[in-house]
Amino acid sequence: MKLSVRKHIQSFGSSLSAMIMPNIGAFIAWGLVTAIFIPTGWYPNENLARLVTPMLYYLLPLLIGYTAGSNIAGIRGGVMGAIATTGVIAGSDVPMFLGAMVMGPSGGYLIRWFDNITKNRIRTGFEMLTNNFSVGILGMVCAIAGFLLIGPIMLALTDLLNAGVGFVLDKGVLPLVALFLEPGKVLFLNNAINHGILTPLGIEQARETGSSILFLLETNPGPGLGVLLAYTFLGRGEAKKTAPASSVILFFGGIHEIYFPYILMRPILIVAPILGSASAMMYYQITGSGLVSAASPGSIISLIAMSPRGSTIHIIIGVVIATLISFFTACFFVRSNTKKTLAEAKQEKDSLKNYKENPQKIVFACEAGMGSSAMGAAAFRKRIDRKELSITNSSVDAIPLDTDIVVCQAAFVERVHDRVPSAEVVIIRTFLSDPSLDALAARFTQSEQKQVLRPEMIVVGAKNESKEDVIKRAGQLLVDGGYVTDEYINGMLEREKIASTCIGMGIAIPHGTSESRQYIRNSGISVVQYPEGVDFDGEKVYLVVGIAGTDNTHLEILASLSTILNDEEILKGIKETKDKIFIYNTLSNIK
Repeated sequence: MKLSVRKHIQSFGSSLSAMIMPNIGAFIAWGLVTAIFIPTGWYPNENLARLVTPMLYYLLPLLIGYTAGSNIAGIRGGVMGAIATTGVIAGSDVPMFLGAMVMGPSGGYLIRWFDNITKNRIRTGFEMLTNNFSVGILGMVCAIAGFLLIGPIMLALTDLLNAGVGFVLDKGVLPLVALFLEPGKVLFLNNAINHGILTPLGIEQARETGSSILFLLETNPGPGLGVLLAYTFLGRGEAKKTAPASSVILFFGGIHEIYFPYILMRPILIVAPILGSASAMMYYQITGSGLVSAASPGSIISLIAMSPRGSTIHIIIGVVIATLISFFTACFFVRSNTKKTLAEAKQEKDSLKNYKENPQKIVFACEAGMGSSAMGAAAFRKRIDRKELSITNSSVDAIPLDTDIVVCQAAFVERVHDRVPSAEVVIIRTFLSDPSLDALAARFTQSEQKQVLRPEMIVVGAKNESKEDVIKRAGQLLVDGGYVTDEYINGMLEREKIASTCIGMGIAIPHGTSESRQYIRNSGISVVQYPEGVDFDGEKVYLVVGIAGTDNTHLEILASLSTILNDEEILKGIKETKDKIFIYNTLSNIK
């Protein structure tokens, strides 16, 4: 139920941000014109300052309306959305961003409904006439409705929301917003919060006062930077290795999603960005700081660019305050173990479906399809360098239906399955460095015969059988995979007579004798899981790993295998899982 609710909230938030984010460039253009040329700007210019009003009142709302309509019904929906938005613009004396976010989708849905009911019913030769006049007539109706009905409602709603913002600012309780803002961000609602709520309200406030503190609430990189710095100095394992690069990307690139997985590994860490954000908000409120327009992406560069004259130093100080408070708070929690728990492993296991043997199209997906997913796709393209593969990025709700593999974070799995049920889903924590990405890359950077482990070499849920049959099964998998010839199985049986290959912890590693190495074609392993256990000379074995190594590579395989299976959480997950892809992703880095 919780996942379903979160999915619907994310989906609604995604639809809001999808109206704004494609037009962020226009918001930045308006913000730069405002910051530079208005009387209180960096270089006042009365003539060029005349650009501010038409961009604010007409360009930005019309772009939102067009984008919202086109998201629903393509170009025809976009035209309908723009026409409908004109009605609320004409019926109001304030910038109609909220009105555009209502009328744009309404126009798109209306023309899509009309197209559906008239499909295959239009006489030949009348298609163009019908298409043009349907948009014209329905657009006129929407514009009139916007002017007479929706416009006044949106104006009243805008006044109400502005009054609410004013109340929060007047009472000095703005820092409390961090209690809701930061957890919402970590649940990947950051774009919905910023572009769906704060940007429209901030634009209205900036129109009246020249800047708005609302543009600083979600975009401040300080709270997340503090968490990443804590991992950099005090973290362990993979988190410590990737945190420095993540810090640079967050601070200068403005991709906030990159720090969310670090908090999801230790949910108590959410306290750090909450306190950091609240501290910065308090400072900004005391100094009266704000930005002239939305800063996107939320990097230090964007914040400085959108700072009004005389406020840049305050903006920077606020970022520093948020970073320091978040860092020192996070240090208390990062010292403890940050390894993935079994519950998290099971969650990822359950989402790994539809393994693709020969994928042609890989899509990296995130909430907006711009920041973290674009970075991940670009890095993966360079990593594997396979020109025949299509590797792109997309928002979760716009993943192409012919996608073979979707790479995303766990928060989006349910929505991905709804969008492309047949796609294989690879779950990652971070787009920078992740074991699942390593496993995915291995499928393309190694030829099939050189891969030590392939999914078809894994059997889960095997029934109890004798030790001899267990070894034969593990050996036959190696034969079927092309790693050894039939004679190698006899070598495995002979080796077992010399001494048991059970190594404890419920694991056995049957392999051939020195004489049988001549029957090995390529190094490889097979994996057979016995949930009920099988008897190996009085020892219960639940996991059997057949090994074939050329040129003494079996020692390297054993070392890699030992390193991975020494983790009790991972070993327990492999013994209990019903999904062989989970085992494959866990063991595929064995070399």
